Amino acid sequence: MSFIQDIKRKFQGGDALMRLLLINVGVFLLINIYLLLLFITKAEPTAFLGDNLALAASSNWEVLLIRPWSVVTHMFAHVQFGHFLFNMIALYFMGQLFVSLQGSKRLLNLYVLGGLSGFALFFIAYNVFEVFRTIQGTYVLGASAAVMAITVAAATLQPKREIYLFGAIRLELMWLAAILILLDLASVRSGINSGGHIGHIGGAIFGFIYARQLQKGKEMGSWLTSLFERVSRLFSGKRMKVVSNNGRPKTDEQFNLEKKERQRRTDEILDKISRSGYDSLSKGEKEFLFKNAQK
Repeated sequence: MSFIQDIKRKFQGGDALMRLLLINVGVFLLINIYLLLLFITKAEPTAFLGDNLALAASSNWEVLLIRPWSVVTHMFAHVQFGHFLFNMIALYFMGQLFVSLQGSKRLLNLYVLGGLSGFALFFIAYNVFEVFRTIQGTYVLGASAAVMAITVAAATLQPKREIYLFGAIRLELMWLAAILILLDLASVRSGINSGGHIGHIGGAIFGFIYARQLQKGKEMGSWLTSLFERVSRLFSGKRMKVVSNNGRPKTDEQFNLEKKERQRRTDEILDKISRSGYDSLSKGEKEFLFKNAQK
């Protein structure tokens, strides 16, 4: 019981990256427990989950009408351990990098919108070009498109930022993104997971557009942030009471002024990062950015 409570505390108290990781882990475990039970009992898949899982998204619009939730759930669902492990490692490291640049809330927006964009390109390609329907199946699942969006967005914001691939190979982000995109383009016609590679490209395109809009001072996912906050308040069932330093409740005007000031300073720091890089920040600026990224 304490283990479950610990996971619950990590989910409630963690930032968007921790929550995304925990959701992916939880869905992976549930899927594989279900498949293990089918294997042990030699039972047939239920009408609800079927052979391709109800969490996977289909390019067939008739199937999509029956399973509309799959447009979202597919980006959190993995069956094969290797696929799951690679995506989670990439999400952890690239997610940390993006949060250091733009904050936790924007990571959640980018993940969801990147995943949706990947599915959109997959759906369009499989319904417009007949060749894709003859190559392989018409289902996609996994966080790959969302992770690709995060990777390309980070590379667009800081193309010269160096990382160590596999802990040994020093590589600039711009080249990492370019290599991944080229591999996907070359793999589309291979017939092996063509739909997945198309989804990766869709995520990459959105990641680039999203980052360019951020550089222009525009937030494409602001409406999604508001939606997440409303859903979070709905499920928490709690109302936050805001008090001032002297213990008295803050007025709406005081609260909004402080929120506006925090946002102004955050924007200034993010602009500085775009111009000069994360390492140009002072210790106080880094602490302020880290503190507000958790909110």
